[in-house]
Amino acid sequence: MFFGISVPTVRAALKREMKANPITEGAELLKKSLECFEWSHFEMQLFGVLLLDKHSNLLEPQDLNFIADLVGKCNTWALVDPLSGPAGRLVDLGLPDVGPFLDSWSTHENFWLRRFSLLVLMRNLRENENEWARFVGYADSMIEEKEFFVRKAIGWVLRDQSRIRPEAVAEYVRRQMPVISGVTFREAVKYLPEPEQSELRTAYKAR
Repeated sequence: MFFGISVPTVRAALKREMKANPITEGAELLKKSLECFEWSHFEMQLFGVLLLDKHSNLLEPQDLNFIADLVGKCNTWALVDPLSGPAGRLVDLGLPDVGPFLDSWSTHENFWLRRFSLLVLMRNLRENENEWARFVGYADSMIEEKEFFVRKAIGWVLRDQSRIRPEAVAEYVRRQMPVISGVTFREAVKYLPEPEQSELRTAYKAR
């Protein structure tokens, strides 16, 4: 359901709320965000997501469970994807107890959580080469999925990484050439340098 309110209007309302009623404790943040999801209207749920994002410094690693529960209540990328911001910042901390959360999301029956497990890695992948192996493991397990939003997410991460580690991305695409979907392939090779991009496009057409 929708009120018909624009996203900039929601952001402006959030700014006013933060000024009038500042949040200083994590428990209060979680409570207010959850209250927003008690509404069935998209704009209220978006308000709760943006509230979490603006106060992500108050979140603790154990709050990843809370965020995952919110993802389970979402049925649109317009809510799921912004939630990857605060969750991604927790992942960026590199704490060992974060891994099990990500692993469980990557195999969850809810495809939004599987998409989420990929998106939350994007920030950390840009600076932490060790996370590449985790992404590859997740992507390999989902590469043959039929769900568009999962395929797109794999492609987005590969596209983002192609600017940083083009050789690794090209090698991944080569290895998965027999099964990679069109949407994943197009995103993955979009910014690859030549001659790799042309080579892979030729191989994709010929498969």
